[in-house]
Amino acid sequence: MTTSALPIDHSGLEMLPMQECIARLHAARMGRLAFFSDGYPMILPINHGMDGDSVVFRTTIGSKLAAAENEMPVAYEVDGIDADRRAGWSVLVRGDARTVDNPGEVERLNHLGVWPFADAVPRTHWVRISTYEITGRKIVHQR
Repeated sequence: MTTSALPIDHSGLEMLPMQECIARLHAARMGRLAFFSDGYPMILPINHGMDGDSVVFRTTIGSKLAAAENEMPVAYEVDGIDADRRAGWSVLVRGDARTVDNPGEVERLNHLGVWPFADAVPRTHWVRISTYEITGRKIVHQR
C-alpha cells in the first residue's frame, strides 16, 4: 500500500498544495464556470487564461458578462479524469467575476493568447475572477 505525502481531506482525497493548483490552472485550457443567471444556477464550459494567479476569459454580451458586471460570486473548475484507472484531480476557484475595463489591462490581456473555441460571435469583453479561494483534490485509485 502506498501512502501519500499530501494531506488527506475528510473524504479520503489528497489535497493539492496551492502551487500545484496554480500550475494545473496554467496548464488547463478549458474549464467550467458556475454562476447564477436569472435566479438559477448555470454551468458553462469556457476556455481561459491565467494572469498571475487570476483566471481570465473573453466573453460577449450575455449571462457571463451580466454576472461580471454585477460582480457576482462564481466558481471555476478544471479537472483531469482517467475513468479507466478510476483516478483524477480537480481544482476549484471561488471568487467574484469582474469586467476588465482598464484599457492598459485589456491590452495586456489581449496578448495572453486566449481565443474562445466558440468564435461565431466576437468575444470582445474580458472577465477576471477575483479569487478568494483556490483548492484542489486528487484521487489515485490503488489496485
